[in-house]
Amino acid sequence: MRFSIKTIAALLATITPIVTAAASNADAVAPTDSDVVKLGAENFESFLEENPLVLVEFFAPWCGHCKALGPEYVEAASQLKDKNIPLVQIDCTEEEELCQGQGIRGYPTIKIFRGADDAKPYEGARKADAISSYMIKQSLPAVQVGVDSKALETIIADVKEPVILQVLPKDEKTSNETYIKIADAKREKFTFLSTDNKEVVKKFSATKPTYVVYRSDFKEGDEPAVFSDDITAENLEAFISTESMPLFGEINGETFQDYMNAKQPLAYLFYSTPEEQKEWTSKMTKLAKEYRGKVNFVGLDASRFGKHAENLNQEEVFPLFAIHDLTDNKKFGLDQTKDLTLENIEELLKDFEAGNATPKIKSEEIPETQENAVFKLVAYTHDEIINDDAKDVLVMYHATWCGHCKRLAPVYEELAAIYQNDENASGKVVIANIEATQNDVNVDIQGFPTLILYPAGDKSNPIHFEQSRDLETLAEFIKDKGTNKIDGLALKKALEESEEAEDNEEEEEKEDVSHDEL
Repeated sequence: MRFSIKTIAALLATITPIVTAAASNADAVAPTDSDVVKLGAENFESFLEENPLVLVEFFAPWCGHCKALGPEYVEAASQLKDKNIPLVQIDCTEEEELCQGQGIRGYPTIKIFRGADDAKPYEGARKADAISSYMIKQSLPAVQVGVDSKALETIIADVKEPVILQVLPKDEKTSNETYIKIADAKREKFTFLSTDNKEVVKKFSATKPTYVVYRSDFKEGDEPAVFSDDITAENLEAFISTESMPLFGEINGETFQDYMNAKQPLAYLFYSTPEEQKEWTSKMTKLAKEYRGKVNFVGLDASRFGKHAENLNQEEVFPLFAIHDLTDNKKFGLDQTKDLTLENIEELLKDFEAGNATPKIKSEEIPETQENAVFKLVAYTHDEIINDDAKDVLVMYHATWCGHCKRLAPVYEELAAIYQNDENASGKVVIANIEATQNDVNVDIQGFPTLILYPAGDKSNPIHFEQSRDLETLAEFIKDKGTNKIDGLALKKALEESEEAEDNEEEEEKEDVSHDEL
């Protein structure tokens, strides 16, 4: 699945409270007398090999989010010291090569390491207690084994997170490698159990490895989801991902990432009153059962998060139903001049499933003329321009509010002028930009600005630019990675020499005129 970070940012902006506070760079940097370990390129890998479980924060001292995290990170390091779980900081303004090698594209980036070659993102909250409990759970076995029927009943009666149960018949000779690997990757969000208890085996009529999912909203009388087909890592993970989600759950700051990771379209029902919520919950739950495994259904309180309707290209008119297909970042809705009915929702879902629904596209107007050397793209023209097979197309995905984008703009305009001013190069290289928060595009945007080159003749393999954003480096990138191998620096030099020669000729002509007058 590919979806733009602007989708994430937009949703989080509407469903997560924002806290701001004045902070100095010192807040981002752990004090020297704290329990946070400071590492650099010279000792990073050796430290990871010496410690089986390490949490690493890649940060920049000026970063506002890093400043907010700093004191919490220091406190968590203190809490985890006795557990032998070190917390590490890497200052990316001093360790640029190390951070680049780790694929760091934003701050702070927090990763869990089990050795130098085994890293995965930290996905917990950024408060000291949450960091501490998250990492303690990481240090425990991924799967609780030997659970009997009474212990299972106790766990299910107090379920707070999805529970995944592996049921193994006694005579079943099977490897737990797949299950343990999945459990290790998802342990922070789920409780994983395994048992060969006779009563449990009998309860699920297990004649071969059987997997059971109890949702976090599981209640007495509900039936858990059961899976006993031939097991592969892919189909077991898909089963867990699908069946662990609530049938009709609330989406908010805590559940948002779970729905993103589920890799399914999201069907939103916005309600503005408790009465509307009650009215629509039973209807949505019924539809959720029908479309289980195809679409996830979520509720959103419009009195708090109504602005998110704009992110779905809808008006703030409630109740509201809309579908967001995260695979290609397309949004689908109903005619909002009419009352919302279950029949209209069912019709949209059927059209969506059949591929016949028409998306609502967010796009700026197509410019009547191109005012600058940089070609201005909008959603309506984006795909056509980047897929011009004869041209190497470099696109800057930017946001109006982005400071880094503003600093890059004059350099980018100068770069564009180099190719535009040459008759041959202008037919082989396009330098373009697009305001990514105002236009729906199916591009993996991880931050602003994001620069991507779409090479001529190889449009299915775009190349991200991740180097220094100066004119020379950008021009070299286009020459080296582009199919047409246009040397922008050579064009720039030739143009400068030509302009210098013209200036000299003008000076000589002025001198000749002056002599004639004498």
